[in-house]
Amino acid sequence: MWNSVSKIVIALGFCLTIGFSWGCMGTPVYRMWHRSQWMEDEQVQPSLHARLEELDSLRSRAQRMSDAEQSQVAANLARQLADDPTPLYRAHVVRTLGELPVPAATQALRTAVEDREPRVRIEACAAWGRHGTEEAVTVLAEVLRKDSDRDVRIAAARELENFRTPEVIPALGVALDDSDPALQHRAIRSLKVVTGKDFGNSVPAWQQFVRTGEIQASEVPSLAERLREWF
Repeated sequence: MWNSVSKIVIALGFCLTIGFSWGCMGTPVYRMWHRSQWMEDEQVQPSLHARLEELDSLRSRAQRMSDAEQSQVAANLARQLADDPTPLYRAHVVRTLGELPVPAATQALRTAVEDREPRVRIEACAAWGRHGTEEAVTVLAEVLRKDSDRDVRIAAARELENFRTPEVIPALGVALDDSDPALQHRAIRSLKVVTGKDFGNSVPAWQQFVRTGEIQASEVPSLAERLREWF
């Protein structure tokens, strides 16, 4: 009679022979093999999961670090941002850099908005949105104007609602002039927050306001029109 170990060995050999079909992938044998492979990989270099956990730990400790520690961590992360091939990891690096208010982190975030991967650039927009500086408005406005990816531009428009400076309004006006309805709608939502005004979702009305700072009464949506926007 085969013992349990023999059965596991035979089953594992069968799965390896057929290349781990979907049937095998759900079995305890496959899970045991996958865990052993993960542990072997960990001995060679940290897995992606472990590296992401380390970034989570850094973010949780960021505010308790000294300026010198923050600068050292930011410099290390900047090198990883430049060298690491994994978009998910680079995105988490950018998120961590956003928690480090030191020049080295700011410089890395300037680079991050030019990353080849849209998800990294979206994370960079969120980091700049938390910065609360005049430079953040300039960077986000530039992303909104130039980036080739719609989702990245939408992220920039969303983050601009965190600022109450005059430069934000014309920056969002660029998005109003775009032909993409989703980008226009996001710009309007941000303009409502920034200006405290509400002209409904009328793109022409908001365009006129951005250009002149005023709006003709005929351009202001009626209550009935605003209600129709919700239904």
